[in-house]
Amino acid sequence: MTSLSDLVKSYKNKKIEATNRRRQAENKLKSVISIKRRSSSGLTSLERRKENTTSKKEDIGQLLNQYLAQRDSIQRLKISAEERLRQEQEARDQSQQQSEYAEPEERARALERLKIADDKIAELESEIKQRNHGEERLVKIIADLEKQKTKNDGELRNQSHSKPSLLEQLKSSSKEEAHLRPYVQSLIKREDNAKSDLAKIIQRLDLAKAAKRSADAKRRAEAKRRMAAKRNAQRKAAAKRRKTPKRSKTRTKKVAKRKTPKRKTTKRNASKRKAQRKAKHKSSKKSKRTRR
Repeated sequence: MTSLSDLVKSYKNKKIEATNRRRQAENKLKSVISIKRRSSSGLTSLERRKENTTSKKEDIGQLLNQYLAQRDSIQRLKISAEERLRQEQEARDQSQQQSEYAEPEERARALERLKIADDKIAELESEIKQRNHGEERLVKIIADLEKQKTKNDGELRNQSHSKPSLLEQLKSSSKEEAHLRPYVQSLIKREDNAKSDLAKIIQRLDLAKAAKRSADAKRRAEAKRRMAAKRNAQRKAAAKRRKTPKRSKTRTKKVAKRKTPKRKTTKRNASKRKAQRKAKHKSSKKSKRTRR
């Protein structure tokens, strides 16, 4: 029984140890699987972000090219308008000089040309002003687009730098998972075997305890039977001891009564009673006779 109890404790310790090792391995496997999933999802999201960033970069590049082309066109138009403005101003100056020193008819035509030159100059100045506003707006837009392009380039560089680490993490976690899965299965089998062995030892211990209880019950019943038989024998012996002195006392009493003189007194009393009866009988006869 003691050896079985020790075996039960030993198998319980083995089962606890197997359970702890299995839990540790499962937790490690869960951690590795989590790392693998994170790295895989990180790579997926990285590729998705990279595609979005690349698409944004392409869109920004197209817009930037368009706005740069517009700016260049505005600058060319502004340069052309400035050149015509310069020419018109020179023509206006000539017309003004001619109007000052020319004849009246020539002066009138010069004034007419001066008026036309003023209108063209005003028109060209308005055009140049609009071109300047357009150019300033495009310069701001181009600057913003260039900032976005620089930001996208930085994101692409960061994504390119983080991709190798994620790939290495995914590779190492996949390799560790492939190693841990069969190890966890083997630990599960060990734990099941430890549970089965423990159950068998416990069953043996229970059977031994049941046999011990049955044997103890039989011993107790046998001990009770023996005690009862012993008590019965003691009672019978005590009864015999009590009966033997009573018989001797009664016999001595009877013998004493026979030898006592009281018996004689009783005989004497009986003879006296007989004599008295005879005397009464005689007296009764005499009385009868006298009556007659």
